[in-house]
Amino acid sequence: MKRRIIVGLGAVALGVGAVAAPASAASTSTSAAATPAKPVVVVSGLNNPRQLAWGPHGLLVAEAGRGSLHPGKNNCFAGPEGQTCVGATGSVSLIAQPGLTYNARPHRIVTGLLSGAAPDGGSATGSDGVDAQNGSVLIQQTYFPVQLPHGLPAWQNGKLLAARHGRLSSVANIAKVELTRNPDGLQVDSDPYAVLALGRHSSLTADAAANDLILVRNGKARPFTVFPLHGCGGHRDPNGCDQESVPTSLARGPGNAIYVGELAHFEPGEARVWKVSATTGKILGYYGKGGTICPSDQTGFTTVTGVQFGRDGSLYVSELLGGANGQGDIVKIAPDCTRTSMAVPLPAGLALDRHNNVYVSAFSLSDTDGAVPQPGAPALPPGQVWRVRF
Repeated sequence: MKRRIIVGLGAVALGVGAVAAPASAASTSTSAAATPAKPVVVVSGLNNPRQLAWGPHGLLVAEAGRGSLHPGKNNCFAGPEGQTCVGATGSVSLIAQPGLTYNARPHRIVTGLLSGAAPDGGSATGSDGVDAQNGSVLIQQTYFPVQLPHGLPAWQNGKLLAARHGRLSSVANIAKVELTRNPDGLQVDSDPYAVLALGRHSSLTADAAANDLILVRNGKARPFTVFPLHGCGGHRDPNGCDQESVPTSLARGPGNAIYVGELAHFEPGEARVWKVSATTGKILGYYGKGGTICPSDQTGFTTVTGVQFGRDGSLYVSELLGGANGQGDIVKIAPDCTRTSMAVPLPAGLALDRHNNVYVSAFSLSDTDGAVPQPGAPALPPGQVWRVRF
């Protein structure tokens, strides 16, 4: 069964019940690592922050929103991870000078985007992906497989959008590819998640529930890459251990290739980062257990939600539930395959600047009021963007 990225906080409560405030932390699997500088909270009060991307005026932050501001019978439905209430609270924020900003409030430049979340506003899905193209802001909206309540912008559902000069328009219908063609041949389900601009007139979207990449060129969407199943522990199991890829993140990398991070159904160490040809969509290899890239590093990844490359060719990976305590981390794999990690709670999107500062969405399952993983558990802070440096 396909897995959408509406991640219920109850499902991860054991891993995040005691998440601490920003603190310096690093570890390495293959060599000694320098102690990183203490992380800085750049922006707080975000609504479920997800993908990060550079625009012409600064750092863009996709906020999945907090669902409905007034949950009720008419705007809530039973989702795959629990009750989901739909509203128009998604947005995109801009951080004009992220290298100089400290603990600022969000500056939202696009609002009114479809959002679905738990009744308390946590664990949202909606406007999860963002990038810049031709002076516009590309926004990837998820797909809600229900009749949306009257008054909501249902035209956004499953669409790749473009915002420019205060106007919002549809670029392409991403979910329609899965609903009409079902490229991976499994259960029909769509959750368009991350977007990557390729040029002036083309882009890629990772559809997490459809296990594929969708190419958009001149407003037309078509399948580009389908990711294979793999088994728990690195083997295929006919008794139900076949795992779907669940691609969540996109980045350009060395050789102009596309790199794609996957969630892989929360299986520890089973997630991969795929290398894909930017011209043909062909899979060229992957980082992870049994991978053809860095075969000496067999640690694998856990629940990848962000990927990015540094100027020196190092790969940075955010793991939603990674790290020694399962509370989340960023992994850096240098060109020589040395692995270093830093604790970051519930991380999502990544971006790097020319000074090698790493920006990451932290507490990515929290809205502006924070979140409570389960009754009686410590509250989590609001969604944030951190600045860290390895």
